[in-house]
Amino acid sequence: MLASMKEGNVVQYCTCTRQIAWALLLTVLFVSMACPLWAASEKPDRVDLTWLSVTNWLFEVGSTRILMDGYITRIPEAAFSGVGFATATPMKPDEPAIRRVRDALGESGKIDFILTGHSHFDHSFDTATWAKLTGARIIGARSTCLQALAQGVPELQCTAVEGGEVLPLGDHTTVRVVRWNHSGDVSTPMGRVLYSPVELIKSPTLTSGTGGLRGGTLQDFPNGGGARAYLFTVQTAKGLVSWLYSNTGNADTFQKAAAVDEQFFKAQGFSLDNLTFVPPRAASQDNLRAAMQAATLERVALWIGYSDRRLMEAVGKVLRPHAHIPHHWDGLFTSFFAGVPFAYASVAGTQETAEECKKQTISLLAPQQYMDKYHLTAQGVTPIANDAIKQKLALPKPPAAPSAAERARIMAHND
Repeated sequence: MLASMKEGNVVQYCTCTRQIAWALLLTVLFVSMACPLWAASEKPDRVDLTWLSVTNWLFEVGSTRILMDGYITRIPEAAFSGVGFATATPMKPDEPAIRRVRDALGESGKIDFILTGHSHFDHSFDTATWAKLTGARIIGARSTCLQALAQGVPELQCTAVEGGEVLPLGDHTTVRVVRWNHSGDVSTPMGRVLYSPVELIKSPTLTSGTGGLRGGTLQDFPNGGGARAYLFTVQTAKGLVSWLYSNTGNADTFQKAAAVDEQFFKAQGFSLDNLTFVPPRAASQDNLRAAMQAATLERVALWIGYSDRRLMEAVGKVLRPHAHIPHHWDGLFTSFFAGVPFAYASVAGTQETAEECKKQTISLLAPQQYMDKYHLTAQGVTPIANDAIKQKLALPKPPAAPSAAERARIMAHND
């Protein structure tokens, strides 16, 4: 009798245990359907894009924050000498200025990734400082990683990319690295210095006294073997959005791979210590077509990039963007905190670029002031007032639109 009762208790216990287990399983299934385990990373409704001068941008995709370039320091023009900003006196990044911009961007200064388009001073001079202040991972040319390493960024914090890589940035963002070429008139000495694909061989050495690097394009800040453009795709709650970011380029080296003319550099007497040439394997347009095909894109919502009429004509035919935001037209030497020094329409060639956009039915959305912001959704691009942050940084009102006589008078520095 006692044995029978024990056996019955065991049976009842096992039955009860199975019932509880099934109840728990059904509860988990119900909760997971009502509140998925990935609910903390739901698809965002939009992408936020904020212009931080030159070719610097903050891209926000949900909680993921991506900084493009990030050049806030302004190396004085007088610090440079030689053709194409070839040499410069040593200098350190302006860390207080970078901190001020970082703090104004909110989210306790959070940056997850820093992507650099190429390694010239006006793009990667501040990259290492941003990385040390935020802990963000750097993605860029080998030269960018070597520059960062020289300034104390751990080697594992920088990923060197050559073109063709596909990288996840957070839960909903994918970026495809597109090998690009640099701007520069192929018929001029300055153009040859700027567009020739030059890469650092090893990490440069901080100079004694200043503790800084030399910002020259043939010193510690070569272009990094040309440039990299980045093709972004984001899965939003209302569909896929896509855009291309590029921070340099010209029609000649977009349509045909840039030639390496070592004899030119020897004839000019340029010192190429710690520098090597990296000939491109293909034209930028072929690399862009390959990235578009791999992403199954026939066109993109937006192109953020440096442009002139000929480059707009060439890139537009491949990329077919619905809208274009031009950058790198605002000069290189005016303080960030002084704001945009002149209106877009004041720059030579911008009227022709606008006409080419109209010809291709591309909406031209030229920024007016630093910290201008845009929402990118499956429906398109919308400019957004960002007055609070502009006031926090004490940015002035945008420059007035130029008169007809003043249009296209300014030859802006860009490289």
